[in-house]
Amino acid sequence: MTPSSRSSWASTVASLRKASDGRLAGGREAPAHFERYVNLLFRLTVAHKDSAIRLSRLAASSTVWALTGGHDLGGRPAIRLTDGRYLRLVALLELDVGPGRQLRFQALTWQYQNAIDDDSWVFRADYSRARSAAASPPRGHLHVCGTLRQPGVLRPKQPLGRVHFPCHRPTLEAAVVLLADEFGVPTNAPHEVWRAAVAEHEARSARLFDS
Repeated sequence: MTPSSRSSWASTVASLRKASDGRLAGGREAPAHFERYVNLLFRLTVAHKDSAIRLSRLAASSTVWALTGGHDLGGRPAIRLTDGRYLRLVALLELDVGPGRQLRFQALTWQYQNAIDDDSWVFRADYSRARSAAASPPRGHLHVCGTLRQPGVLRPKQPLGRVHFPCHRPTLEAAVVLLADEFGVPTNAPHEVWRAAVAEHEARSARLFDS
């Protein structure tokens, strides 16, 4: 895939900035702005052109929304990526009861996988706000599916995939950078365009995690 010119992405970058502002402004419109922000972020970076990420309210009176990613007739929450692999994305968000009704992650999982089935996963990041900040495993952590070359490092019968590597706040922007930089997933926009956008918004995304 050959990314298009910088100028052709100007409107997407501007829309991304507007949606980012809206998701952080709080109030009843914040969830819709967040859904748009995530779709634009992945459209700019590593998502296949047919991928769509959807936000749905769990119940009419609920303050909790579920975000799932994918373009799968089976209903599985996996985003098709530009390299033909998938990113499983599931998040629960809630408007808190404090001043401004800020949007917060209650739980978040993103998982890179070779096929649409979960058994083919490569790495996974998990976050749960319900866990104590001092809990083990920590609120935010990363799993890697693999085998250690050095024997006797882990406890008997403990696979590497069960090890919780602390990662504090596993932002969606961090997922994009990891996929593009370390796993070579092609991006839709030129490097200088998506890199600048991620740098602008990642620190702000930390506000969606621990209050």
